[in-house]
Amino acid sequence: MKISEVSKVVGLSVATIRYYSGLGLIPSEKRDLSGERIFDDEAVVWLQGIKFQRDLGIPLSEIKKYIALCQQTGPAAVKRRYKMLLKQREKAKSDFLDSVERMDIIDSKIKREEEIMKGKRSDSLSAARRFSQ
Repeated sequence: MKISEVSKVVGLSVATIRYYSGLGLIPSEKRDLSGERIFDDEAVVWLQGIKFQRDLGIPLSEIKKYIALCQQTGPAAVKRRYKMLLKQREKAKSDFLDSVERMDIIDSKIKREEEIMKGKRSDSLSAARRFSQ
């Protein structure tokens, strides 16, 4: 598969895929005789995993370590991967709780605006307080 096709499948820009490739994050990447990148199904799976971890906010340096560990077998590698996944889960949980808090604030702001529109409340906040609260 060519890089433009992979870009559509994975949902990453061509430039991003090239960047990840340059960092050595796609272990199964190959090149044809003219030097053009060729991506097989395995490379697509690597890129999907990278995208997933980036969406979690995991730094590329940590993703690179995790990729290296995924290529290893044995109890030590399993234990290190496990610890990294637990850390990623904590990050995802923290992000989720932050999102819930933001949703509560937005819901409160929407309720206030609805009350104002219905005449149940005056629009007495300063512009700055209206913006932040």
